Amino acid sequence: MTIFDHLMAGALPASFVHQDEECVAFMDINPITRGHVLVVPRKSVATLDELDADLRGHLWEVARRVGVAQRQALGSLAQHLLVNDGKGASQTVPHVHIHVIPRYGGDTLRTVTRLIWHISLLAAKRRPRENGRDALEALAQRIAAAMPATGG
Repeated sequence: MTIFDHLMAGALPASFVHQDEECVAFMDINPITRGHVLVVPRKSVATLDELDADLRGHLWEVARRVGVAQRQALGSLAQHLLVNDGKGASQTVPHVHIHVIPRYGGDTLRTVTRLIWHISLLAAKRRPRENGRDALEALAQRIAAAMPATGG
């Protein structure tokens, strides 16, 4: 079982933005920017090609909806959608996941620096600051409240 399986089972805390029968979306505990969300299938597979086309499409649709909600709730201007598809692509959790990373005005240098830092230090198994869980939960609630309906 991956850490994502443990999060979905409730064995570890997570701040969920979205949950359905096929996938979940929750706050990244080491965000690159404020409001960074992971979209994860409930099916535990390492790479996108191990998912059927319908589930892949569903993940991308949920990621799109998270992006809309980030723009509405947090004022982001755009999003980076990032997938490290397999160990050779620096995937540290062998479970498909889409990073939905909100971008804000004037954040280019800071975001690129944090992205490099994020990828290089993922193996450090850091935990959020003590007050981090409350902050993540508050952001998750704001994004969840702004999630558009399917196809919206």
